[in-house]
Amino acid sequence: MKVIIVTIFFVFSFFNYSSNDEKIGMWSIVNGEILKNFSKNDKLAAHHWRTFYDIFPKSITRKYIKKLVLISDGLDEKTGALGPLNTKNDRWQLVIDTIDVNFRTKDKRRLQESVYTLIHEFGHLLTLNNTQVRPTDKMHQQEGEPYLTIEGESYKNSYLNRFVSLFWKGKLLEKWDIIKERHCFTEESCVEKLFGLYQENFSDFVTDYAAESPEEDIVESWTYFVLKKRIKNPKTIAHKKINFFYQFPELVAYRKLIRYNTRYYLH
Repeated sequence: MKVIIVTIFFVFSFFNYSSNDEKIGMWSIVNGEILKNFSKNDKLAAHHWRTFYDIFPKSITRKYIKKLVLISDGLDEKTGALGPLNTKNDRWQLVIDTIDVNFRTKDKRRLQESVYTLIHEFGHLLTLNNTQVRPTDKMHQQEGEPYLTIEGESYKNSYLNRFVSLFWKGKLLEKWDIIKERHCFTEESCVEKLFGLYQENFSDFVTDYAAESPEEDIVESWTYFVLKKRIKNPKTIAHKKINFFYQFPELVAYRKLIRYNTRYYLH
């Protein structure tokens, strides 16, 4: 039985600004257009929003994203986030660290990492919006029920529930549940135990961060699906996770669009 632990640190880390975070500003998004807040950072916000909006499917970004927040906590700390603003999962907030996500730099590595960050964050919107997850008061998930997240209960045929059913069944999910229940009330202990889970099952994950949760696993796998070539002869679970998305024609179309829209940043 899976139990939702609402105090898990990393679920909320991007949306709880600490004293080390410089909150640059917040802007409303209406039908895909950013509204000025008449601050000195309006142009910066417009640049970041236009970059994001130009990369991803407009039908999704226009429908869901209602707020942009710019922050900075230094290089390579929190890079960004995309999460729901309400329990209905129909209004979302994009958070960008302006140092980490930089599309004006000539540093190719930074450009590539900026693209990676945005594709990753878009993956959360793709897999947790209100067509994928429904609100619920459940705190316990029984065997055989759809996967339960902080955002709600996934629909049976959602990307996330299918992904978990294929790749997180059995002992892996049991071990992950135990780590969450016993060790994820402090950041240091949680990260240490989750990295241990990754090391024990490294061929199952595309990155160590993917082992933090099924929600992060599907998003990291989605990012590799977008950026990498199809694996013709998948030999590991990680390879199969990347190829998982090819069964959905709409995601293959999104992949083609995103790759085209980011071609100048990746070469």
